[in-house]
Amino acid sequence: MKKHNILKVILLSILVVVICTWIFPSATYSQYGFQVGDRAQVGLFDVFSDFTNGVLYNFPYVIMIVLATGIFYGVSYKIPAYRILLDKIVEKFKKRESIFLALSMILIAAIVSVSGLSLGMIFIFPLIISLILLMGYNKLVAASVTVGSTMVGLMGTTLGVFATEYINYALNIDYSSEILTKIIILVIGLVLLVYNVILYANKTKNGTDKVLELVPDEVKDAKKSKPEMVETQKKEEVKEISKPASSSSSKKTTSKNASKGTTKTTKSKKTETKKTTKKTKAYDLKSKTETKVVVKKEKKVHIWPYVLFFDLTFIVLIVSVISWQDTFGINWFTNALNAIQEFTIFDFPIFAKILGNVQAFGSWSLYSEIPTFIILMSCLLAFIYGIKFNDFLDGVVSGIKKALRPAIYMILIYLVLFIAATNLFQLNIMKFFLELTKGFNVITMTVVAMISSIFNLETGYMAQFALPYVTSVITDTTLYPLLGVLFQSVYGLIMLVAPTSVILLGTLTYLDISYGQWLKHIWKLFLQLLLLIVIIFFILFLI
Repeated sequence: MKKHNILKVILLSILVVVICTWIFPSATYSQYGFQVGDRAQVGLFDVFSDFTNGVLYNFPYVIMIVLATGIFYGVSYKIPAYRILLDKIVEKFKKRESIFLALSMILIAAIVSVSGLSLGMIFIFPLIISLILLMGYNKLVAASVTVGSTMVGLMGTTLGVFATEYINYALNIDYSSEILTKIIILVIGLVLLVYNVILYANKTKNGTDKVLELVPDEVKDAKKSKPEMVETQKKEEVKEISKPASSSSSKKTTSKNASKGTTKTTKSKKTETKKTTKKTKAYDLKSKTETKVVVKKEKKVHIWPYVLFFDLTFIVLIVSVISWQDTFGINWFTNALNAIQEFTIFDFPIFAKILGNVQAFGSWSLYSEIPTFIILMSCLLAFIYGIKFNDFLDGVVSGIKKALRPAIYMILIYLVLFIAATNLFQLNIMKFFLELTKGFNVITMTVVAMISSIFNLETGYMAQFALPYVTSVITDTTLYPLLGVLFQSVYGLIMLVAPTSVILLGTLTYLDISYGQWLKHIWKLFLQLLLLIVIIFFILFLI
């Protein structure tokens, strides 16, 4: 791709939001009504101050989750079981790769819909991407599967309070409101996604799209090390060369001695083929040197511990963000954590001190608990597979290096959110579109939701800065459940293409795909999903 393409897109997005502060005055809505203030006119030094004092302070979890994921896979590349696992899955779906693509998209979208977890889903992106590339597909297919399914899951969020909590609070609705509509959007959106991705994937499989055949370094390593990707990894034969024979013995070159040497060499070769640990001697006829050959037994590599701990990490990641107590009235995890923290030995709360300040499942966040757990699982896997400490550190460092650029770009784009949130100009833009029509209008409300999504990056901030004013315009509370679904579905759709989409930009950076290539590839699916939303809400509004 063109050099620094994604960085240019991010810088341009920041420039646009800064210019907006010069054009539009600040505007707020409260119980006192809509109030217009002065223009903020953000300056050069303000931008740097906003990043250091605002973005890094308020959104460190973006860097934490990306670097924790990088560490996990950096360590995984040091574990032979990971490469074996990749090879086994690729072999399992040989000539059925389309099924793997479809299953991956369904799984990711369903998990996002139920849990509301989106940014945390990047934990499985490197695994899915590596498998897709090893199956012969290009990087656009890998990005479409991972990013596309995540955004479709957000569009049809069902139980995911993690994503819709603030929308529900602002509109005074709960997760079950318009649940059928959410399911319909999820299912039809998935059908459109799977159809488009597989259609393109089959056309470009195995190098048809030569421009995008470059793969991440770790996948290249996996391909190069294919002979190692077997369950019985053979250790190299260790050869020790002894001192040369004496000069007097070297002068004796009778045919009898030569035949003896030949016989001994043949026996040595036979001994090498037998997988034993005995030391054998061999003589080189030219150098007359004695060679000791030490052959070690094969070491079997088990992949089930890696699969077990990977699945455990991923399951905990999902379970930890589902609001069990508020949504389902389940307080098992809270009670369990209390019992663990209250356990004492000689009146000393040992586990409470070891764990520190940790929340119960349902309240875990990307700030601390989730990244910490991922890193702990990385350490545990390295210990189980006997990875040397230096190799472990090499994996950690290489993983951080791989994740550092996406992490920097992803945290940098949050400048758009921080500048927009602290200078409050966006309500002026939304007000213009809301005043074009009276009452609830699907088209103008969709445009307002799009604008709010682009500037606010996350559903929580979108709800905070847009919905209070929107509800002052739409006073019919029976429409609020419909309004909530509209905002969440438009948010997921816009994050598929927006230059401020954190997950999209991070994935494109990881895969080295330009923003222009992505838009050229995804625009048809975007229009199909947009048409889906408009049709569904037109029908619901008429009903």
